[in-house]
Amino acid sequence: MLKRILKLNLLLVIVLFTTTNTINAISVNDSITRTEFLKPFDWEIISGVEKLVVSDGMSKSNVKKLNAGNTLYLSGIDKMESGNYEESIEIFKETIKKYYKRAKVTPQTLDAVYLNIALCYANTGKQEHKVIAERNLGFLTSKVDKDKDISYNMGIAYYLIGETNAATSHLGQVIRLDENYFQAYITLEAIYRNNNQKEEADRIRDRMETAEAKLIKKTQKNKGKNKSNKKDKSNTTIVLEGVKPEVTKLNYIKTEDHFKFNKSIEKDRSADMVQEGERSYEEGVSYLNNGNYEEAITSLKIAEKKLKRGKINIHGLNYSRANLIIANLCVAESTGEKSTLGQAKRGLKYLTNKLYNTREWTYYIAVANYSYGVRVLRGEVGSDKWLDKAKSSQYIKQSIKLLKLTYKFDKLYLPAYQNLVYIYNQLGDDKKAEKYQKIMEKRREQLLRSLDREEQIKMGIDGEYVFRINLGVFGEYEAPADMFDEPYLITVPINERKTTYFSGMFYNINDATEYMNGMIEKGYTNCKIIPYRDGDEIDL
Repeated sequence: MLKRILKLNLLLVIVLFTTTNTINAISVNDSITRTEFLKPFDWEIISGVEKLVVSDGMSKSNVKKLNAGNTLYLSGIDKMESGNYEESIEIFKETIKKYYKRAKVTPQTLDAVYLNIALCYANTGKQEHKVIAERNLGFLTSKVDKDKDISYNMGIAYYLIGETNAATSHLGQVIRLDENYFQAYITLEAIYRNNNQKEEADRIRDRMETAEAKLIKKTQKNKGKNKSNKKDKSNTTIVLEGVKPEVTKLNYIKTEDHFKFNKSIEKDRSADMVQEGERSYEEGVSYLNNGNYEEAITSLKIAEKKLKRGKINIHGLNYSRANLIIANLCVAESTGEKSTLGQAKRGLKYLTNKLYNTREWTYYIAVANYSYGVRVLRGEVGSDKWLDKAKSSQYIKQSIKLLKLTYKFDKLYLPAYQNLVYIYNQLGDDKKAEKYQKIMEKRREQLLRSLDREEQIKMGIDGEYVFRINLGVFGEYEAPADMFDEPYLITVPINERKTTYFSGMFYNINDATEYMNGMIEKGYTNCKIIPYRDGDEIDL
């Protein structure tokens, strides 16, 4: 039987999930199942046979040829679904030559046919077939640029034959056509990660999460409108949206000034040693960002050794030690090895409270504590023995403490809430998991509505100016990855390819100026302050 054309629309995923979970009554806010079940490079056959129909003025002879061609073509689709790609190729080629061309069908109706031929060649794994696959992709008409499903499968085909740039281009086109086509995000992110393009991968992940948040808001709003009567709260079940804290998925690790806690260092051998340590530190951070964890460990060990010789204040050593902790935990998390856990434990012991003066570092170490804590626990996950140890673990307790401190720096930083939901759910504390789920949902809506005047009034901003920082205009793949971790980030599309980015929300010009100067130091040299009143941009 013919496979249905894959419609990777979020709402379909929601329907599928809710229909398979009819045992529990689902509340308004908890039926969103978005990307959990999507896997990179998944694709479905698009037959396109619905376009191969009789047209006006077609002769009886051609109608007969068309019908015979469709029958033969569908048999090739069946072979393709079974993985018999070379048999499918022969059937498709015969169909085009013997029937479709003789029936004089229009070129655009054959787009799916040529696409399937290309996919079959690409999936044989034979080197000589890659060129033939690319040739068949060249037969597709410009009409496919507006078809998201065909464009997605074209991206898959190009990736299979090694044409990565063409693959990413088509997947990007899919996202432009439908910002909720989450399979395209998942696959595009995987391509970038496979090519060690971490910043691009992180950027796609951030865009997907933004699209998810927008859809959640829209879906919840629509559900509220369509709800005819209130349901018994006792019959509702909250679906938790927790996210596991994972050190390997931290967006980036900032570099820091190791001198900041030293009042003065003379220009002597100590200062030179510190400078060498800083260079090793920067090298280690670079390795860490690129996923080269073993190299990162080596460089960061050298950095700490030289910084200590340079007599850097113990608080200044926090940064090299923190990154070294994360690098060791990344090795354990990515390989399953436990040999580096001891070094991570020692590092956590020597960190000082001075490190927790920013949201970023507080969050990183919260994740690090959790990663170490769960990896040293014994017993089967979820068992009574495991739960007893997990609940008493000082590292998991510290992780929870730091996650709560994280959102005190930035109450709209959603990962902190998502991690708390996950941890409390893992510990079997349903009450607290649901508590932070509700808080997260509230904060997510606040983030999305932060430019709305009504929301500003709720926050006590009646009649006051609000200042935001215009970071600049960036193309689809040009936005720096670190920008997505800035507080109160807002995106304003200009056109299909360009977007303006705003961050920060300040109630006096001095705070806004200080933040802007900091962003200039980070490289956003063209950023500027934009004042708002009543939710509208104004001139001062």
